[in-house]
Amino acid sequence: MPNYDEAILRSRRLNPNAPFPLLHQAVRIALYDEYAARAFYGRVVEAFGPRPPFANIVRAEQRHVEALSRQCERLGIPRPLDPFPQETEIEPTWRANCERAVVGEIANIRLYHDLLPHVGDPHVISVMQSLQAASLNDHLPAFQEAVADALAQEHYHAAQGIPPQQAYEHHGPLADLLEKLLVQLSPHAGSFGLFSPLLRRTTPAMLAGIALGGAGVYLYRNRLSRRNQEN
Repeated sequence: MPNYDEAILRSRRLNPNAPFPLLHQAVRIALYDEYAARAFYGRVVEAFGPRPPFANIVRAEQRHVEALSRQCERLGIPRPLDPFPQETEIEPTWRANCERAVVGEIANIRLYHDLLPHVGDPHVISVMQSLQAASLNDHLPAFQEAVADALAQEHYHAAQGIPPQQAYEHHGPLADLLEKLLVQLSPHAGSFGLFSPLLRRTTPAMLAGIALGGAGVYLYRNRLSRRNQEN
């Protein structure tokens, strides 16, 4: 069953000719938009695991929904039905979802910019300004950074002949950490001189093995040194 103001909610635009006050429309539009973000981010977490920034921002979106829901209750505005758990689809790659999130956060910031001049209630104004600030100062920069990181990771894997959809496979905590290090170093590999070809061809699993082997050698030598000192 669709919402009674479905056309207004879908368009994300106030309609001065609708039989509902502009404040009523604005709160429902804002809540509807937060529903959409919550569903999208949640689906990405389901598909790709609890990775930042989606894992933490989906929790923030839940708080946004709760904040606007409280305004609905305070003002006696019916909360819109949420169709997005059934409707939402995500992109096939991590980077594409990060890019879509950037577009969504920009649209959310613009939405509040358009709604706020028509909202006279000081409590609603305060809530909307707070949510807009969170999108502008926290969510948008986090997703922009995620896009940049994803591009770097895909370029690193492309140099090894690995397609983008396989660039985000997990290799274990240590290997994943070392992979991130390799991704950051690979654009500057030329500064490593003779080591740059080796760096470009080193996989996270190989580095993890090297690191564990090196740690084992260090511990063995440290223990041997202690024994010699005791003797």
